[in-house]
Amino acid sequence: MPHLLRRAGAFAALTALAASAAEAAPTRCANAAEVSAIQVSAVQQELTDAALACGPGAVANFNRFQTVFQKELRRSDALLLAMFKRLNGVSAGNAAYDAYKTRAIAHAEQRRTKPGAHDSFCAAAQIVFEAALAPDKPVLEDFVSGVPVFEQNPVDACEINVTLTLQGVQAGAAIAPTPRPRLASDPADDSGLFPR
Repeated sequence: MPHLLRRAGAFAALTALAASAAEAAPTRCANAAEVSAIQVSAVQQELTDAALACGPGAVANFNRFQTVFQKELRRSDALLLAMFKRLNGVSAGNAAYDAYKTRAIAHAEQRRTKPGAHDSFCAAAQIVFEAALAPDKPVLEDFVSGVPVFEQNPVDACEINVTLTLQGVQAGAAIAPTPRPRLASDPADDSGLFPR
């Protein structure tokens, strides 16, 4: 009987230890703010490559982008680094952060240097610069969430998806309005709604 009690006690202690370890274990998922920081970083890396390769206008726009969003970029970058440290520990987190940033800009360059891609890459970057540097300054996190970027997400977002390149960015869809169908209550003449 004492042997059975000892086993039950050991099992209960082991179960409690496992439960407390599970509660104390940090989540391996990025939260919404961290996912936004990943997106900010990915867009910034794309724009950095544009500044390096798309001419003096892109350099000027990139410098202005960095200046206008300086505080937001620093805050986002600090959150990104903190996420990598939280998920990997301090030393491995620093290495993972550096590897992600290096990989993101290298992939941006690879996309730009594909045959025939340079001009469209630079044109897309110009559209992003124009939208970001509009007179009515957007909130950085909101702005980048609408910029499609193709970069591997460095962590599991646990159902939060990041559309990570500047390919396909548009200032607005080309919308062709369709005329309203004629209603019985419309005037009989075809002169239109507004007199000429």
